[in-house]
Amino acid sequence: MTATGLAATSCKKDTPEAKDFSGIDDDIIKKYLADNNITDAVKQPNGIYFRSISKSATGAKITPGAYASVLYTGRLLDAAGTVFDASSKRNNVPINFIVGSNQLIRGFESGIALMNYGDKAEIYIPSALAYGSSSSGAIPANAVVRFEVEVVDYKVVDDALITKYLTDKSITTAQKQPSGLYFLPITTDPNGARPVAGSTVSVLYTGRLFDAAGTIFDASSRQNNVPLRFVIGSNQVIKGFEEGILLMRKGEKAEIIIPSGLAYGSTGAGNVIAPNSVIRFEVELVDVK
Repeated sequence: MTATGLAATSCKKDTPEAKDFSGIDDDIIKKYLADNNITDAVKQPNGIYFRSISKSATGAKITPGAYASVLYTGRLLDAAGTVFDASSKRNNVPINFIVGSNQLIRGFESGIALMNYGDKAEIYIPSALAYGSSSSGAIPANAVVRFEVEVVDYKVVDDALITKYLTDKSITTAQKQPSGLYFLPITTDPNGARPVAGSTVSVLYTGRLFDAAGTIFDASSRQNNVPLRFVIGSNQVIKGFEEGILLMRKGEKAEIIIPSGLAYGSTGAGNVIAPNSVIRFEVELVDVK
């Protein structure tokens, strides 16, 4: 659905079109809604129609500049509801984009901006805010389209993955933090120095994917067992790693399970860590200065 990496039948931006089809498109949408007894679709100032399907009780409001991950089915506004693109055709991998960045067609982005994380909706998009006067694969020129969308709330998804992992491993001592991070003490030292903002810490670590094999993606053992040194509060490491270290004292060992939003987020890390991945670290805080 972006301008890079997906087929032309996706939500790629289109150039402005010369002829104004807004009146024709609006009539087409209204007729479709009437024919299908849809009464809860709300017309927006820019001409799209937005229909809420379900709302998340806890999802945060989507704001400009935020990352969104969206599962979608794109359909023509014909009697058959012909599908021209869908996440289901892409192994159910959501499309990731920055809201308001004009990476996708305008009607799609403006519809997503009306939602909260975890919401589901339908968006009816007039041609000028969709693919315009250019035909694109199965999409005719000047076509009105509709999208069934779900904005994935990875806080919910990640927490479900983590709690299942803890249950499957019969782990009962993990401490959930307000951020969503889980902290599992392994060894403790009540007399050890605790790091604070500005402290320089040295940490031995093993980073693992959250797969069945616990695949290692990075480790001190691969760096000649030289501890990782960084300054607390300097943004040198991912947020979840630093948060976990702040819960420790010098000499302690722990396991930190980090939801994707506190790890590598929707971008992932190279070819090793996929977007929106939960990861875990086995850590030892060997020094605090």
